[in-house]
Amino acid sequence: MEIIIAHNSLEDPLFWPILRITGILFLFGFGVVLFFARKDLKAGLKGELGKRFIGWLIIAPVFLMGTFLKGVVATLILFVFFYLVLAEYTRVVGVQRPYIIHLYTFVPITFFTAQYFPDLYGALPAAAILTLTLVPILTHRIDDLYIQLSFAGRGYLYLVWSVGHLILMQHLAGTGLIMITAIGVALSDVMQYTIGKLIGKHIIAPEVNPRKAWEGLIGDLLGAGMAVFLLRFALPAEFTVVHQVILAFLIGLGAAWGDLISSMIKRVADVKDWGQIIPGHGGLLDRANSMVIVIPVVYYFSYIVLGYLK
Repeated sequence: MEIIIAHNSLEDPLFWPILRITGILFLFGFGVVLFFARKDLKAGLKGELGKRFIGWLIIAPVFLMGTFLKGVVATLILFVFFYLVLAEYTRVVGVQRPYIIHLYTFVPITFFTAQYFPDLYGALPAAAILTLTLVPILTHRIDDLYIQLSFAGRGYLYLVWSVGHLILMQHLAGTGLIMITAIGVALSDVMQYTIGKLIGKHIIAPEVNPRKAWEGLIGDLLGAGMAVFLLRFALPAEFTVVHQVILAFLIGLGAAWGDLISSMIKRVADVKDWGQIIPGHGGLLDRANSMVIVIPVVYYFSYIVLGYLK
């Protein structure tokens, strides 16, 4: 089996068109930040919208690089992402060390299965939950047993297994669908905040997130729709206009859903941010939390379009 370090991104016909559109979108985002800051850029970048903009400005190049380079480089980037978000999650919710080791162990298992045995990917949640019960048996530690089993099991499903669908998505539909998903989530995040700030009055779940309004869902859907429309050339030919509309709806709705799940966990844990990996702007999960819902939802919808419907 040949080991590929990295592909030449310049040879990918999607690289330059997607890079150009991404650059234009960041200029658009910069303009939105400047508009709300009333031309005071420094104050704008310190605000909530500015935090979102800077967060995606940091994450986007890394995501682009990993997606187009593929090979060993992409694998390393994905591994680093897994371990960083797991570190944020386990710290915030209070997962004990033996269960953290179990989670870390299942990162390479999940990746290897998705890459080489995708037909077995659906069995991973059962395998993770079953082997998780071995932790208290082998360590002889049963303090907070049910809480720790719950935290670790949900952490695997919420982060590792969910995000691991990126690999399956690459096999199924290629780079284009991955980029549309990522850019759709980023635009949904920015547009949700923008629309919510302008006209948001009716809060979805005050106990979970007192700032996320139903009106903000319009922004989620607009952002996702914008991404799908601008990058529709990168979709497989089987995606009709109807499929594209459904895809935009799923990305927008999934982005809002993922953000609320993240807020709910942080609210129960009584923390403001997942971490400080982006200085002054929170953790990696504070910006990428929507993807944990959007990635598997987009994958299974695409599987239906490219598999069953085809």
